[in-house]
Amino acid sequence: MNNLDLTTIEIINPTSETFTWRWNGQPYTIAAGEKKAFARPIAYHLAKHLSTQIITLDASRRITNKEAENPNAAIHMKISQLGTYDTHERRIALFDILGDEQLVINVIKAYPFKGFIGDMDEYKKHVEKRAEERKGVVAK
Repeated sequence: MNNLDLTTIEIINPTSETFTWRWNGQPYTIAAGEKKAFARPIAYHLAKHLSTQIITLDASRRITNKEAENPNAAIHMKISQLGTYDTHERRIALFDILGDEQLVINVIKAYPFKGFIGDMDEYKKHVEKRAEERKGVVAK
């Protein structure tokens, strides 16, 4: 990824909370539900970190008390993998942030994720569902 690429990419914060992350020491903030344009390297960086926040919070919310007390529970490994691997959960979050399959691939390629683990069909179903939702909104 060329850090001098000033092509703008719109991203949306699909969460219910404001998101702030830094790029070269400068904080960038996106309010809940807000759509904002950034230079490509910044957009990719923010999308990566926002997707990590989304998927780790989602996994953390599903943890039971028994799993929380057991450091060997599978959920702990799953949460640690979410930050380093390309997963269907990450791709779903990135798609909700970027709204475009090619941009999702571009972000995945721009960062050193270790490889894909998960169910790619889950991601494909999500993309298809969003496409149908968009058609319904456009048709109305």
